[in-house]
Amino acid sequence: MEVVVAVPSGETMELLIPELARVWRERADFPAVGFGPARPIEELPGELPTDVRRLLALSDGIHFGVRASVHSSAGIPAYEGAEMLGVATGVDNPGDYLNIGFVDEEPLLVDTRDGSVWVARSEPGGLWYQGSELLRIADGLDSFLSEWVAGPRFPELVLSKALDEEDRDLSWDDWWRLLQAAGRVPA
Repeated sequence: MEVVVAVPSGETMELLIPELARVWRERADFPAVGFGPARPIEELPGELPTDVRRLLALSDGIHFGVRASVHSSAGIPAYEGAEMLGVATGVDNPGDYLNIGFVDEEPLLVDTRDGSVWVARSEPGGLWYQGSELLRIADGLDSFLSEWVAGPRFPELVLSKALDEEDRDLSWDDWWRLLQAAGRVPA
């Protein structure tokens, strides 16, 4: 029997992040997951895009298990690397992308012009900085978080480079188990 879990469309990070953090705090069995403390939005760097500031005001850095993360507000400026992004992806305007985290070792980016979310994705077994494709995965952070990070597309996000079935097993992944405990994906 297949269990279908309904994920609210258009769910905002202001609803999602506190709920996941609550489930995480109530359980002690997700050691690779981490939510940084919320930061008052007025303390966050003003040059960050509005949606990035909204996210960091809810949790100043998030570890989505061992496979993905959003940097803290202090870490975001340290990972700019626009020149390397331009060389690796061939994109003409690398300075328009802000590195907000990683999926495995691949940069997770926000386009500062429109707020869309991107990942620099290399071939399985490859390293992103040796050549990768810049892939748009969401129109904004709210949809990225609700569909890709805390929804049914999480396996697609983190397993795209899995080389064998053992690599595709999410049963050991703390973030996946947190999503199951929160009722966001089937157990």
